[in-house]
Amino acid sequence: MVREAVWPEIKGVDWFDPNAPAPDAIWHIPAAKMKQELDLRENEAFDHEVPLTAAAVEVLRAVRAFSSQKGPIFPGGRDMLSPLSENAVGYLYNREGWKKRHVPHGWRSSFSTIMNGRVERSMPGAERLLIDRLIIDLMLAHTPSGMSETELIYNRAAYMERRRELAEDWAALILEGAKPLSVILEGRRRRVEL
Repeated sequence: MVREAVWPEIKGVDWFDPNAPAPDAIWHIPAAKMKQELDLRENEAFDHEVPLTAAAVEVLRAVRAFSSQKGPIFPGGRDMLSPLSENAVGYLYNREGWKKRHVPHGWRSSFSTIMNGRVERSMPGAERLLIDRLIIDLMLAHTPSGMSETELIYNRAAYMERRRELAEDWAALILEGAKPLSVILEGRRRRVEL
C-alpha cells in the first residue's frame, strides 16, 4: 500500500507551512485499493484510514521536496510517475544486511505481535486489552475476529484517537536510536530527472 500511495490520499497536512502541526493527519486509502472481496472494493465504508504520526508527517514533508507531487509519494528510480518496484524495499533490506532476517511485509506481523504484547504488559487482565486487540486489527485493515462485515459497515466508530495513540507509541519504539531525518537527508542519494 505504501508503494502505491499518492499525494491526494494524505489529508490534514499543510504542505506550505513546514512547521504547522498536523494532529489530524490521515492517509485515506480508498476501498478500491484494499485487499478485500471485490464487491467490498466499491463500498466507501471499507475505505481505510491510517492515522499519521508526527514522525510520518515529517518524513512526508521531506519526501515531498524530492517528488513530482503529481505521481506516487515514493516513486521508482527510473520514472517519477511510477511507484517503487515491489522488490525495491526488499533489495534495500538485503543490501543493509537484513537478508533472511526481515522482509517488508514482516512489519505487519511485527506491529501486531509487539503492540499486542505491550498492551497486555501495560494493562494485564484489563478489558482494555480486548478493545486494543480489536483496534490493532482495525489498524491492519483486518476484520477483527468476532466482528462481522455487516457490523463493520454499521459501526462507523473508527477509534481514531486510540489508533493515533498506538501509532505514536509504535513510531517512538521503532525510531528509538534512529538518526534524525536531517542527517539522513544529508546522505548520498540518487535523484531521478523528470
